[in-house]
Amino acid sequence: MKNILKRTATVFLAALLLFTGLPAQKVEAAKNSPLYTSVTVTGKNDSQKVFYTLTLSKTKVTDGHIAVVYDPEVLEVAADIEIDRFDDYDLNSDYTDATGKGLSVAFVNDSSKTTAGALIGIKFNVKKGAAAQDTVITTRVFDLNNEETELIPVETDITDTVKVGRAELAKPAIKSLNQTLLGVNVTWSKDTNADGYVLYRSTSKDGKYTEIATTTATSFWDVALQNNKTYYYKVKAFQGKGSERVFSEESNVLSIKVKKLLGIFG
Repeated sequence: MKNILKRTATVFLAALLLFTGLPAQKVEAAKNSPLYTSVTVTGKNDSQKVFYTLTLSKTKVTDGHIAVVYDPEVLEVAADIEIDRFDDYDLNSDYTDATGKGLSVAFVNDSSKTTAGALIGIKFNVKKGAAAQDTVITTRVFDLNNEETELIPVETDITDTVKVGRAELAKPAIKSLNQTLLGVNVTWSKDTNADGYVLYRSTSKDGKYTEIATTTATSFWDVALQNNKTYYYKVKAFQGKGSERVFSEESNVLSIKVKKLLGIFG
């Protein structure tokens, strides 16, 4: 079992290195000598991941008991690793207390031993649909000792606060409608928090609007038009996929009367 954990730990750390090439939010390490944490957030909206690592500085240690507590309404564990640096240890992935859910590790050495490096690694998924918010990951050190000497005061909390969840979508704006012989080019404002946009068209300002395009771009060529008709356009931004999509407010409405359009596209 310990060898399996060693191999899994190696894979976990390699995954962290792969993600360093992606846009990420890095949290300043929380410290309480000789322990410190590192937290990185990657992705956006419903694809966010949170990577947490607890590291021990070079220290003589005999035993300890540490829990990592998080808000299960916001985060869910995708993978957890306890890295084998002790003669005996136990990982409890179902740890709970009055403040939240988490996991805990208890460990002991047969005698005082100098050790250093990562103790715990956790990959979290941010729950789908979670609104933009700050969430706290608490590293609760029940004890960390070298024989009779306390290395950290009993029940010390190390906290990391990270920003996660779907960022609020801005109301988009139709910027321009430009006609050529082929059709009408519609352009609208970009929202970096959006996963895409849905464009709607109607033949009257207050009439029924039909979805004509779903796209990640901020422009669309509409060619399914007829001469001497006025068309009205509006757009919504969205986050997520399928039935789980969340939409922004509707944009403003702009109109254009189509003239001298090539008939084959009408």
